[in-house]
Amino acid sequence: MLLYLSDGYLWGMVFWLIAGGLVFWLLLRLRGQWRGQPKRLSWVNAGLSTWMALALLTTIELYFALVYDASDSFNMTNVSKKWFKLHVDKHRFEIRPGEGLMIRDDRDYPTRLAKDQRHLVFLGDSFTFAQGVKDVRDRFSNRVRAALEPASNGRVIVSNLSDAGTDLFWIDGILKVLFENGHRVDTAVYVLCLNDIETFHERHRTYYQDLSKHSPTFFLFRDTYFFNWLYFRVRQATLKDVRGYFSFVQEYYSGEPWKKMTLKLDEMQALCKTHGTDFRLVVFPFLHNLGPEYPFREAHRKIVEYCQAREIPILDLEPELTPFSSRGLTANRFDAHPNELAHRIAAEALLKNLLPDFVPHRNP
Repeated sequence: MLLYLSDGYLWGMVFWLIAGGLVFWLLLRLRGQWRGQPKRLSWVNAGLSTWMALALLTTIELYFALVYDASDSFNMTNVSKKWFKLHVDKHRFEIRPGEGLMIRDDRDYPTRLAKDQRHLVFLGDSFTFAQGVKDVRDRFSNRVRAALEPASNGRVIVSNLSDAGTDLFWIDGILKVLFENGHRVDTAVYVLCLNDIETFHERHRTYYQDLSKHSPTFFLFRDTYFFNWLYFRVRQATLKDVRGYFSFVQEYYSGEPWKKMTLKLDEMQALCKTHGTDFRLVVFPFLHNLGPEYPFREAHRKIVEYCQAREIPILDLEPELTPFSSRGLTANRFDAHPNELAHRIAAEALLKNLLPDFVPHRNP
């Protein structure tokens, strides 16, 4: 359980707790010795007050280090990195000799398929990866698998190739390597998150590297959990690029980035067609913005119209998820990724509206 804590943190905390205990003992002893000496006693009482404040902060720090268990959208805090260490179990898929891909799943990627089997592969970023979802079996692709594979007596195989922080270029590259090395994909479902468009604008090509420049260097904010978490909460609330992030994305769907993105999607559709792969698409909305005034409906409309014009089967999850927005669909207050409920709704919608040709009707 404590393996995620560094040796430096453990020894530093042990030293701090021992030192705190000794100081407390010393202050209590001095208070007894100096009873009746108001001036000296006032200094002892001030020391005890300071000790109590530090003890409270230490308790909060230990809570964040040992108990608090949550991811955050940008995965920059030590708390979020701890979440990944605790809940993300990646294993290697040997995509070709000497080259592997680390994937998150509860089984190996299938490399040998029978002729009568259909291989359905979901590809995407952190939404598909299920950041914020502790049990991978609660992920939408795994729910779809649980519904399709037993019902088809193993004739349908469902896989998930995704990772946090990836983009459309990464997905296109994965498909190319799969095809080049004889890995069969009968149906490829690209899971589009609206911010996938950001990679088609120069401003965002180094966005996350630029954000990392704001990481703390002072040990109290760099090497702790609560103080590190607090540091990033304040930084992200004051950084213009973070506060205006979603307005940037909305703007991109009205300009050149959208044109570039459609060209890349055209390439992916052509690539799949060349290799006999059925290409489909599903769109996740920005869950924390859902509601009557959802500002990205125009972006959804453009994506749907693009797919319809090119006869790409598409499922827009915004109408499916909006009715449940009041129940909370995000991983937590600071992580806008889909939670278990959102993944369940997405799986049900996929089976009903995007993959009806795969199944006997059954809920995930």
